[in-house]
Amino acid sequence: MKDRMRALLATAALVAAPAHAADDCSFVKKVALPSRQQTAVVSSGALEPCSTGSYAVRVYSTAPAAPGFDTDDYVAGVLHPRDGTIADAFTADLGARAPQALVVTTRSAGSGSYVGAQAYVTTPRAVRLVASVDALAPDADVLAALRQALGKRRADACQCARSSSRAARKR
Repeated sequence: MKDRMRALLATAALVAAPAHAADDCSFVKKVALPSRQQTAVVSSGALEPCSTGSYAVRVYSTAPAAPGFDTDDYVAGVLHPRDGTIADAFTADLGARAPQALVVTTRSAGSGSYVGAQAYVTTPRAVRLVASVDALAPDADVLAALRQALGKRRADACQCARSSSRAARKR
């Protein structure tokens, strides 16, 4: 009987250990978006490896919320793949297209400790990825890199619009 109990306890410990180990690198952070009357919650994927997986951005309206109830009114959310662990989530002014962007930064698990970042903007009913940068040096200015990516995206969009209008005129 004692041997059975030991075997059962050892099996339970082995089954529970991987779930516990995955939680050691979990990330959850609440970020206020006061000008939009919203709160964002950024969290790494449950039970995923530390070095790769996904993260979720969930946005809640705080307009009708009483103090302390800022995650009651779910608005929208997105899932994003990640290569590395989430380092931080915060708001930043990235210019006219993203004056109060939600920025999520990641750090690779490899020897280079490369940095990545994504910038999101929210509306009353949506969350939208507006810029993403990857494989930056560990000491890189992620906000400058995101601003540059936003500018490039805008230039690419303008170029596409000009090309489309030229093609339409030729017809």
